[in-house]
Amino acid sequence: WHSGNSNPELGSVVGISIAFGFGISVLAYGIGHVSGGHINPAVTFSFLIRGEMSLASAIMYMLAQFFGAFIGALFLYASVVGLTTGCEGNSVDTIDDGANERLCASSCTLDADSGLFTDCGPPFGLGTNVVSGAIGQGSAFIAELIGTFVLVFTVLMAAVHRSNGSGPNAAPIAIGWSVMLAHLVLVPLTGCGINPARTFGPAIVALIFGADSFVRGAWVYYTAPFAG
Repeated sequence: WHSGNSNPELGSVVGISIAFGFGISVLAYGIGHVSGGHINPAVTFSFLIRGEMSLASAIMYMLAQFFGAFIGALFLYASVVGLTTGCEGNSVDTIDDGANERLCASSCTLDADSGLFTDCGPPFGLGTNVVSGAIGQGSAFIAELIGTFVLVFTVLMAAVHRSNGSGPNAAPIAIGWSVMLAHLVLVPLTGCGINPARTFGPAIVALIFGADSFVRGAWVYYTAPFAG
């Protein structure tokens, strides 16, 4: 599934949301005591404008975040590169090797003359964020801004504020829940970016390996999170 699909399956949206929420909680627990758990440039930017981080530190954190997203996307590509084997050179009726029409249609070009799938890129574009055709880019900007605000607000109030009631051991759970909530709402609309690095990594790797990563509304994912 990808955000270009205007009719997402409920199970897919819930599964994606839970995976992202749990993943963020695990990362926060795993590296929170090492680096503060900074894996999102938008969160790091909020620390910078609040005066809790120097400009030099913020730049280094952001560079590490974007680079880490790129490396992670490379590993993802290496894990799923074979999924489109059954698409290349086949038609909708002859897809094999465990592939399916949705995978092939999202990852390959369907030749109008021959009816065959050709020029297959990374499966599903490695999850590159795309603004749904059901909404305008301005609406997508607002949605991403609000989703990022929910995340950053939760981080600041649950993990940073001195009077928070959650304590350091519970903060990653609250942060993971905020990410899960944002995904439940935003996946059908924008694929849920709320993290410029998360958008950047898959987009660059997909571009390198043949996909068109210059998608509709790409600018939204690099502006709205910082505004939020």
